[in-house]
Amino acid sequence: MHGSGPSGLEARRRRAGRWLRSQRAVPAALVVAVLLVASGALLYDVIAVRAGGQARPWRRELSEQLATRHLDDPWVLGIAGGAVALGLLLLWLAFARGLRGWLALEPRGAAIHRSAVAALVAGRARRRADVHSWQVKVGRRRTRVTLTGTTDPAGAERELRAELDRIPLAAPHRLDVRTRPVHERHHRRELAEWEPPR
Repeated sequence: MHGSGPSGLEARRRRAGRWLRSQRAVPAALVVAVLLVASGALLYDVIAVRAGGQARPWRRELSEQLATRHLDDPWVLGIAGGAVALGLLLLWLAFARGLRGWLALEPRGAAIHRSAVAALVAGRARRRADVHSWQVKVGRRRTRVTLTGTTDPAGAERELRAELDRIPLAAPHRLDVRTRPVHERHHRRELAEWEPPR
């Protein structure tokens, strides 16, 4: 067993999640920071004008440029193109998988891909003579194993749990083992998978 109770398990899960930040976090944070600074400066200037003060020179210049330039002006087209490119970048960052295909390890700073975890668990299942075929799916917090054959569910789960425990995962990881009978039309096969990030 990993951890020391519900609070300990949750703390380990949060630490592992913090380590495996997606690669999109840095550019997204930069974009948000720029937008916050720009909107904050604009809001401050609007409030200052409403309070009876003078508008900043940059805002007066911006207002004049917006009032005098046409839509086919190169500057307008360039700024519009930049805005479109930024929007496409943000969309790509939003839908990118990032590092969700990896599981954090101890010590901090290491990781293992889910497909490697699936291969290790499937390798242990393959060594059991009473297993006809197997399927391994590794998710972010759970590994699901389906065994076909005459294998003892409890014994198979102990062996696969021991194999999974050899991997020093930083966050708690469940193991679900299911068994089903063999059909004559089935051939011996191996299938190890990892679940795509959601």
